[in-house]
Amino acid sequence: MSETQQETSLYSELKDLVAFRFHVKQKKLSHQQNNIATSSGNHLAVKKGRGMTFSEVRQYQPGDDIRYIDWRVTARTQKTHTKVFVEEHERPTVIVTEQTPHLFFGSQVRLKTAQALNISAILAWISLAHNERVGGICFNHMQNVWIPPKRNQQTVLQLLQKSIDMQSQMSKPTAPDTKAWVDTLQQLLKVNKPGNKVFLVGDMIQLAQHASPLLRKLKKNTDVTAIHIYDNLEKNLPKLGWLSMTKSFTSEKLVKLDSFRSKTRDAYHSLYQDQWQNTQDVFSKLTIPLVEIGTHQEPLMSLVHHKLIQ
Repeated sequence: MSETQQETSLYSELKDLVAFRFHVKQKKLSHQQNNIATSSGNHLAVKKGRGMTFSEVRQYQPGDDIRYIDWRVTARTQKTHTKVFVEEHERPTVIVTEQTPHLFFGSQVRLKTAQALNISAILAWISLAHNERVGGICFNHMQNVWIPPKRNQQTVLQLLQKSIDMQSQMSKPTAPDTKAWVDTLQQLLKVNKPGNKVFLVGDMIQLAQHASPLLRKLKKNTDVTAIHIYDNLEKNLPKLGWLSMTKSFTSEKLVKLDSFRSKTRDAYHSLYQDQWQNTQDVFSKLTIPLVEIGTHQEPLMSLVHHKLIQ
């Protein structure tokens, strides 16, 4: 998929999202919490006990099964050591993709809605390439649709097509929907299973402001990663002289800004940075990885740069 293709249309096309499949064959997800990816689609969860695969030898701790003491290491070190095993279990990938009108905006290369779908498609194809079950939720300001994780191409295509359908319903940006993330996470908590890998893709500032209590519940038994999609114009005001802006998408009153003044540009930048810092604080307290990817950035290389894939 070329940058030119992205520039010629505001909307995502399924063929472009499918094309990512052929660029990620050598990639894999970077798993957290000591989970190790294998080509079979299974992962190793760190658990004490007699599992399927040997993990390590470590110093004996109270409560360890004495049957697994490693006598050779114990004799060599003069300290009691025990063998630790890990147990295989499946960990499906669940991708939550925002397609609200608030994201129907972009000043460079593509809209935020399109970038969110690019990121989701890449994560889905990589997971499927490693024989993992893939599913998720796509949502906008009117509804959310749950696609149960399955190990087949049709499920990924269905998830992407549903997201495209929601995207096609938009024609202009609107103010943030304060309920969209709340409703979606409530739905996710109903259908999510412990141990899933969940990727949240969209406006994490809105999620942090309105749905952080639900995020805390989700984190209790799920490996969560958050990807914030932004546009450069949200961060920095360009030096273009006097600009007419509205305070919000719904406001008709124009505000005049002199973008040549450094104080004006600094104040504009600080407003975004304050919101972004608050968002980082929320995710940091929940120990949830949070990265940001711009609409102008190449999606695959951005995921590699942030070490979400390798």
